Amino acid sequence: MSPSSLPTKPFKPGALTKIRNKIFIGVILATPVMATLWIFNFMLRLTTSWFPKKLLPQLDDIFNGYLLQVLVLLAVLVFFYLLGLLSHHFLGKRLYNLADRVFSTIPFIKSIYIFVRQVCEWVAKSRNTTFESVVLVEYPRKGAYTIGLVTSPTLPVITSKILDENGQPIECVNVFISTTPSPSNGMFIIFPKKDVIKLDMNVADAMNLVLSAGAIMPQTAPESAKNSMLEMIDNLINKQETERKLAGTTSDSSP
Repeated sequence: MSPSSLPTKPFKPGALTKIRNKIFIGVILATPVMATLWIFNFMLRLTTSWFPKKLLPQLDDIFNGYLLQVLVLLAVLVFFYLLGLLSHHFLGKRLYNLADRVFSTIPFIKSIYIFVRQVCEWVAKSRNTTFESVVLVEYPRKGAYTIGLVTSPTLPVITSKILDENGQPIECVNVFISTTPSPSNGMFIIFPKKDVIKLDMNVADAMNLVLSAGAIMPQTAPESAKNSMLEMIDNLINKQETERKLAGTTSDSSP
């Protein structure tokens, strides 16, 4: 009887393999929740640590002080809300301008204040930056493609210098090409509009694709988006079991 005709035993994963797979699934599923709770707890302590707990010792004993921290956080949010509400009025603008002039003239403090103010201004401006569409462009060389985000049409003062063979200005678009694994960093490149390929993809899916270096594909259905992690884990375990099964079959069929 030839080795290839010998009956093969069905592959069954061992007990340790099953335990390891279950632990792996549990760790993967619990990590996002645990990380979220840890970050929330860290931010809660960071934003409320300045409050003297001796003022309200009764509340500090409830739920190990978490109730007092949540109340202080809510008070801080209400304060910021009132501050933002006041900024729309004449009195609030006068007070801000006065504080800005005072902090901008104090030695040593003004350098810190101006730096932080510029960072806040950049954050405020970045919130107004919207991407019009997701495109595919040839970059960094011809024949190689990457995903880009169109921010706006290019200004005429620039396109007037970019001419076609007939000497006419070429319609161009401003494209932001983000980098992996930090999509907030990237390059601003001007492309002729005829050279960009528009994709049927939203900005969030494009950023996830760039962030994961192409590993996380866009989800088309809400159900698949909800179960993507479970499906990914199942596919990984099934792949490992298939490889072990093939390896076991090969070893059993060998003379």
